[in-house]
Amino acid sequence: MSGKFVRYLVFAKRRAGKKKRAVDVVRIYPYAPRAGVRPIFEARVSREYVFAIMKSLSIPHKALSENVVEVTGEDPDFHLRRLVIYTGVRQHLPNGRVLAELVAKLSEVESVFWYSKFVEAFERGYWEVYRVAKSFRTLYRL
Repeated sequence: MSGKFVRYLVFAKRRAGKKKRAVDVVRIYPYAPRAGVRPIFEARVSREYVFAIMKSLSIPHKALSENVVEVTGEDPDFHLRRLVIYTGVRQHLPNGRVLAELVAKLSEVESVFWYSKFVEAFERGYWEVYRVAKSFRTLYRL
């Protein structure tokens, strides 16, 4: 790694809902993912949406395998915050085009605030993340 900081995205499928259907999820880790270690955030967003936002926001990344992506660059935490915000809101939106533009325009203070809210909500459960996403959507009129 040559002294650079990296963050990790892991794509998986999990059972969700009353009918226990398989859904795509992205798990976000601030360190190398290991078995039995909980991610800091998880969202029901497909791989295509995540790669589209990483391309749109010019987030440097490297695929380590089919399901693991390494977020690199000078400040991976800045990119990680924007990914958490985007995936947290995107899982509750039918169309994410306007959301991508909005996330790109967020200031540093706004991104730190929303990132912390999403991570705290994830610790309490899926519906808490929904409440934070709804607050974000209401505030920014999405």
